[in-house]
Amino acid sequence: MHTLPETLQMQAQNVLSAAQQHCGALSGVYVHGSVCLGGYTPGRSDLDILIVCKQSMSRQARIDFADALLGLHNAPCPIELSVLTEEGLAHASPICTFHFSSMWAPRYAAHDETNPLLDADFPDDDIPAYFRVARENGIRLYGEKAAALLPDVSDETFYASITDGIADYSFDAYDSFASNILTLPRILSFACTRKVLTKLQGAHWAADLYPQYADLLARAEKEYLTGEEQSFSFAELETYRNFMIALILKGLR
Repeated sequence: MHTLPETLQMQAQNVLSAAQQHCGALSGVYVHGSVCLGGYTPGRSDLDILIVCKQSMSRQARIDFADALLGLHNAPCPIELSVLTEEGLAHASPICTFHFSSMWAPRYAAHDETNPLLDADFPDDDIPAYFRVARENGIRLYGEKAAALLPDVSDETFYASITDGIADYSFDAYDSFASNILTLPRILSFACTRKVLTKLQGAHWAADLYPQYADLLARAEKEYLTGEEQSFSFAELETYRNFMIALILKGLR
């Protein structure tokens, strides 16, 4: 079981305090993501948190919680956080009552009245993958053990979650070019090993298995870790993308 690095402990506790103030009665709060998988990278990794509460949040509660999180974001880690109700856990596409991430932070900061995340609960197909990591490797900040509260996620459900939309996969999505390159071997590694790896662990796994892409993956890792832009040709990226996606679409081994 991994523990939070000292540099993240205060940030996580501050997020918990804000959740207790703005999310109503809480059932459980869990850290998931790379920090729980032995792949925390200072300056790059998010602080990924799942919160389960008793009932949906109001629009004003969402605004107030977002304002609190803006003060904690990037101090030191970017925060990616989803809040679900106990009732929302049972849906095939779990229902969130709040979400915060680097992508949405500017709209919260601008107090954008048209922000759709403020108006209502919404389904999120990514959540089952988070459940699995939280149940198997998560760090409990509050409440019941993750395995007692969060739904069990089969290999098939987990794989469906991480491969959703894979045929249209773009390296340019969400302004996360290098990260997106590294995500494909992470997905493929689960198909082959049924183990949840971080992006970097998956890239190292793929570089050993498919040495023709080792250099490309090394350049993507360098850009991901340092922010130093690397050179990639359109042709090599398309060849790599098509190769990886063809293997991923074969499904679980």
